[in-house]
Amino acid sequence: MIPEMTVKITKREMNDAIEDDPYEVEKCVKWIDACNLNKVCLQFPDNLLPDSVEVALRLENRINKKVYILGDTSCGSCCVDEIAAQHISADSIIHFGHACLNPTARLSVYHVLPKKQIDIVEVIDKFKSKFEDKSKRILFFYDVAYAHKIECIHKILNPIYKNVIFSSLNCTSNIEFTDTKDSSSIVILGRSFKLEEEYKVEDYEAIFLGNNGKTFTILALTLPAKRWYYFDNNNIIEFQALNIPWLKRRRFLVEKLKDAKVVGIVVATLGIKDYLKIITMIKNILKQKNIKSYILSVGKINPTKLANFPEIDAFIVITCPENEVFDSREFLKPILMPFEVELAFNSSRELYAEYCMDFRQILPGGMNYVDFKAATNSDVSLITGKLRNCDENVPCTDKMNALAINNSADVVVIGKAGAEFLYNRSWKGVEQRLGKDTVHPAEIGRYGLPNCYENESISIEKK
Repeated sequence: MIPEMTVKITKREMNDAIEDDPYEVEKCVKWIDACNLNKVCLQFPDNLLPDSVEVALRLENRINKKVYILGDTSCGSCCVDEIAAQHISADSIIHFGHACLNPTARLSVYHVLPKKQIDIVEVIDKFKSKFEDKSKRILFFYDVAYAHKIECIHKILNPIYKNVIFSSLNCTSNIEFTDTKDSSSIVILGRSFKLEEEYKVEDYEAIFLGNNGKTFTILALTLPAKRWYYFDNNNIIEFQALNIPWLKRRRFLVEKLKDAKVVGIVVATLGIKDYLKIITMIKNILKQKNIKSYILSVGKINPTKLANFPEIDAFIVITCPENEVFDSREFLKPILMPFEVELAFNSSRELYAEYCMDFRQILPGGMNYVDFKAATNSDVSLITGKLRNCDENVPCTDKMNALAINNSADVVVIGKAGAEFLYNRSWKGVEQRLGKDTVHPAEIGRYGLPNCYENESISIEKK
C-alpha cells in the first residue's frame, strides 16, 4: 500500500501557479465580475480546442455560471465571432490565442493573448546597436504574443530614447499595460499610438518586435514610415516593401478588376465594425462605373464556393486584414480588397508602395481616405489590349434596373447579372420547350442494376 501523504501548498506557490496559467482564468473571473456579465462565450483557435473543456469547467466553478464554447468560427480564428455568440444571446466573449484586434460593435470582448518567450537583454542590445542616435524618432510595434514583455522593455528604453513611441493594443486583455488608454490615438490594425505635435508618420522609423509574418507585413505596407525593421532570430532586419512579389501580383489583379463587367462583393465578416459602410461605398463606386454587382455571404471563403458563380469576373472581399485569402492563387477568379477598388476606379488615389489592408482606413475619417473622383480618361487594358472608358460621353442605361427582352418577344428576363448570364449561355438546365421540339412517343427506360442495365446494347450482345 502507498502511504497517505499530506501536501501543503503555500500561498506563494499558489500565486506562482496562477501566474503560470496560460489561460489566465483568474483574470477572466475578475473581468466577468467587474462587468457583471451573465452569459459568457469562450472562443478558441483550432490548436487550443483540446483544452477548451478544462478551461470552461474551471471558469464555471469560479463564477458559478454556465459558460459556452464556440465551435468552428464563421470566418477566421483571429476574429471575434460575434454572430455565433448571438445565437445564444450572449453578452460577452473571451477570445483566446492570436488576435487581429479588429473592433467589434455588439458584445464586450476580453482577449487572453498568448505569451511567447524572448530574451529581453538580447532585444535591448540589438536595439541600441541599430539605433545609436538616441534622438531618432521611432515607432515601436510588437506582436501580441510579446505584449507581456513590453512593460519591461519600455522601462529600459524610455529613459534612454526620449523620442520612442510605444504602441498600445486597442483592446481589453490580460496584459493591462499594453491596453489602450487614450481614445484620441491613431488606430491601425488594432494598434494605437499618438504622434508628437507637428510630426507625421513619414518622420518616424518603425520597428516590429516579431518575425516577418502577416501582421508585420500588413503594418509595414499600411504605415508609410521612413524605414521599417523587424526582429527575427535575434537580429534586426530592414524591410523593403517594393521588393515584395505579392505587391506586384496585387497590381496585376487591379488591372483585372478594371476589365470586369460583373463583380461579387463577398461579405466574409459580420462582426468587424463599419463593414456595412464599406459595402455601401463599394456598391456606389461600381454603380458609377456601370459595373453590375452581387452581394454574397458564404461563410469561410474557399475556391469551391466561389466557383459556383461563374458569371462573376472578380470578387471584392470584406474581411479581416489578416485573412489568408488574399495570398491564395487557387481561386478561379481574382480576389481583391476594398482598397484595390479605389486603386482601379478612383483617379484621386495614386499607386504607391503602401497598401491599406484595413478597410476602415479608406472610409471618411480614416487615415487613408480620399474623395472619390471617377476615372474618365481612356486607356488600353494591359490584360486584353482593348480600349477602356471610350464611351463615357454616351449616355448609358442603368442595366441594374432595366429589362432585357428576347428577340422573339416571348421571354422577358430581368436585366441583372445572373439572369443575363443564364439567358446567354447555351445550356440552361431543365426547361420547357413547348411547341418547339418534335413529339416522340414514350419509350421504356433502362432497368436493372446501374452497373449493367439489362436492356443496354452491350448486355444484349453478351446474351
